Amino acid sequence: MSPAKCDVARRIGSRAHLARVALVLYAVGLAACTGEGFGPPPPFSDCSLPLLNFTDAGAARSNIPALTNPEVATRLIAPHVGYVNRGDLVIGLEFNGQPLAIPLKLLWYHEVLNLQADADPTVPSATGERLTITYSPLTGSVRVFDPAATDTPDFAVSNYVLDNNLVMDDGSGTLYPQLTRSATCGPQDGISLKRVPYELMVYGAWLQVFQDTWIATRVTGHDFLYTLYPYGNYRDPDNASLFYPTSAPIDLRRRPKERVVGVPSGTGGYAFAISDLREVAAQDQEGQNFTVWAASARVGGEPVVAFWNSVAQSARIYHARANGRFLTFEVVEGRRQDVETGSVWNFGGEAVAGPLDGERLEPHPEAYHAFWFAWAAFQPDTEVWEPPIPLTGSADFVPADGDDAALLPSDPDLARRRPR
Repeated sequence: MSPAKCDVARRIGSRAHLARVALVLYAVGLAACTGEGFGPPPPFSDCSLPLLNFTDAGAARSNIPALTNPEVATRLIAPHVGYVNRGDLVIGLEFNGQPLAIPLKLLWYHEVLNLQADADPTVPSATGERLTITYSPLTGSVRVFDPAATDTPDFAVSNYVLDNNLVMDDGSGTLYPQLTRSATCGPQDGISLKRVPYELMVYGAWLQVFQDTWIATRVTGHDFLYTLYPYGNYRDPDNASLFYPTSAPIDLRRRPKERVVGVPSGTGGYAFAISDLREVAAQDQEGQNFTVWAASARVGGEPVVAFWNSVAQSARIYHARANGRFLTFEVVEGRRQDVETGSVWNFGGEAVAGPLDGERLEPHPEAYHAFWFAWAAFQPDTEVWEPPIPLTGSADFVPADGDDAALLPSDPDLARRRPR
C-alpha cells in the first residue's frame, strides 16, 4: 500500500465518528501499511501447505466479527430489512427447509456467517442442520460449507490471509483458507469441508423465485453502516491493487477484479466471465426486456453448463446431464433448449417443456464466484469460456436502482420452483 493510502487509513481509523463504518478498511489497510506481523504464522503442526504462503495481517484482522445465527425476518418487516434494495446481490439458499437470503453487503463487514438450526427433539441424538456461509471481500469469492466434518461449533475470521483470501479459524488452531476447500494447518489439517450449492443473484430476482423468503436483518449487535461499501474503489474490475502479497503475478487474460463463476478441477477448471455472459445474451436477444444464455463446457471430462439470467444479474452452473444422458445447450427464440431433445430449461435448472419436462439438472457444488485475479491464483491452469460472437466489453455488474420494480421485470425464467 502506498504511503498516501496508509496515511488515509490511519486518519480514518482516528476519527471516532467514522471508526465503526471504516473498521474493515482500517483493520486490513493499517496492517498492510505497518508491515507488522508479515510472514508465516506461528508454528503449526501438520501443515499441508507451506507456511510462507500465508500473510499474517495482525490481530486487527481477527477482530472482524463473524456472525452466528443472526436475526432473520420476512421482507415485510421493513425497519430491519429495508437496508437491502432489490438490486443488491444476495447469497440465496435453503436452510432448515426455508429459503433464506444473505445480503452480500452484510458480509462486507463479517465475512463468515454460521447457521445452526435446532435439533428435532423427537429424534434421539439428532443435531440440527448447520451451514457456514463465507464471503471474502478481498477476493470477491463466495463459498458455502457444511461444517459437520470439523465438529467445531463456529468458524471465525483468522488474522491470516492466503493470496488475499479469507482464512477461517475453527478455534482449535486449525486454519481453513476459503478457496482451498480444506484445512491446511493445525490438528485438523486435511479435513475437507463439504461444499454446498448456492445462488448469487440480485434480491429482486430472488424474491421472484421465493416470495416467502427470509432475509438476514441488520440487527447483528454491531453498529456498522451496512449500506456503505468499506473498500472504496477496490472492486473496480480494472483495479489491479491488492492489500496483501500474492504468490504469483495477476493473470492478464481478464481484468483483475472482473467477476467470474467457474468450476475448479485440480489446479485447473473452467471459468465464465459474468460480463461476457451478459453481453452475448444481450446481443443475441437485442431489444428484449430480459435475456438468458447457456454456455456449455467440460471440466475434467464432465459436461457442465452455465445458465445466465439478466434479471438475476448472475449465472448458475449445473452438471449437464439428465435422465442418464449428457446434454448440450443452445438458446432459441429467447429460451434455453438442450440440443439432444429440444426440451426447454429455466434458470432453476428445471425442464419446463419438451420430452424431459420435469427433469432437473444438479447444481454443481464445487462452482463458486470470485474476482478473476483470485480465481486464476487458485486455479492457475484454468480455461476461460470464449463467447461465440465478438464482444464490445460490457459492464461487470449493472445493479438495479433501488426498489424500482420496472428495472426488474417479471421473468418466467425465474418462476417459483415446483416441489420435487
